[in-house]
Amino acid sequence: MAAKSITTIRQVLRYQPHQAAWFAATQVLFNQVVAFYFEVIQAHEGVLALPNQEALTALEKLTHATEKNPAPVMPLSTIIGDAPALFRRAAINAALGSARSFASSLARWRTRREKAQAKAKGKRKAKPFRERPPVPPRCWNKSVTFYAGQWKERTDASILLKVWTGTCWSWLKVRITGRAFPDGVEVASPSLIRHGNQWWLHTCVEKKFTSPATIEEQVTTNTETRICAVDLNLNEQLAVCTVQTVEGTILATRFIGGGKEIAGFRKQLLGRIARNRSKTGIIAQGEQDNAALWRKIRQADEHLAHLVSARIVQFAKEQETTILVFEVRSVDLKPTAQTRRGMIAQANKPVTT
Repeated sequence: MAAKSITTIRQVLRYQPHQAAWFAATQVLFNQVVAFYFEVIQAHEGVLALPNQEALTALEKLTHATEKNPAPVMPLSTIIGDAPALFRRAAINAALGSARSFASSLARWRTRREKAQAKAKGKRKAKPFRERPPVPPRCWNKSVTFYAGQWKERTDASILLKVWTGTCWSWLKVRITGRAFPDGVEVASPSLIRHGNQWWLHTCVEKKFTSPATIEEQVTTNTETRICAVDLNLNEQLAVCTVQTVEGTILATRFIGGGKEIAGFRKQLLGRIARNRSKTGIIAQGEQDNAALWRKIRQADEHLAHLVSARIVQFAKEQETTILVFEVRSVDLKPTAQTRRGMIAQANKPVTT
């Protein structure tokens, strides 16, 4: 059976300082076109009933002037005089995605309202339905997608992008640094993403492969099947991986540590949060206090999770295992407000020797 895996390759763009304004201008123009097409879709809601390709064709007929269609109903020329066809189609697809999402949210809201009204019908003290309906986006911050024809001559070190400089369309060659594409993958259209003051290029790659047999088939038909059992912990050993045969013979074991380091780092940040709270004594309701410190804790936990998962997969590949088995936890370990207060209280305790 054929299967596929999709991942995103993130690469940093290297360019001249003044060229950053060109990327920003391209994104601003892209979002203006997306907002325009979103309004067109709202005015012609029947477009959403069409498949994506037919909807794209219908929207182009409504907005783009050609020899056969010299007077479109809602001309795009009111927003931009001359936009490349692929740039326009990327914006149309982005607007279609947002419009379909908004239409689904609105339909679900109407369903909930009808159920609430039907339930309250005939009751004297029924609670009114106070949930507000979803509203269309008030501002747009879509990332620019470069379809084939908007980029060319891509190598591991550089790429040519067609960008809007504010006055004209121009080809810009920029250097690329970061992870290279793996072998045997299909490359999708790249997207221009802004991280702080730096522009990145995100590219989805797809790799097709033959999916393995089901677990039942592997265990019952092949006695040489190797199983990697993973025990996740919260102490020094974050994970213990054991490779064993179908009969249960242990072949190899790997301990993945680092629990003390991450616990110490988390305790240090929680101590800083506790000290900051003790200085003010007031926490605004509905707002996250010490947002930067909490963000550091989340980022550290996420980084460690990716690191541990990569080491587990690497060990499993080294041992030529085809099945990964994880323990099932019945307890939700996601931190709540109560557990956070306990963590901070623990961080405030004096260290004794």
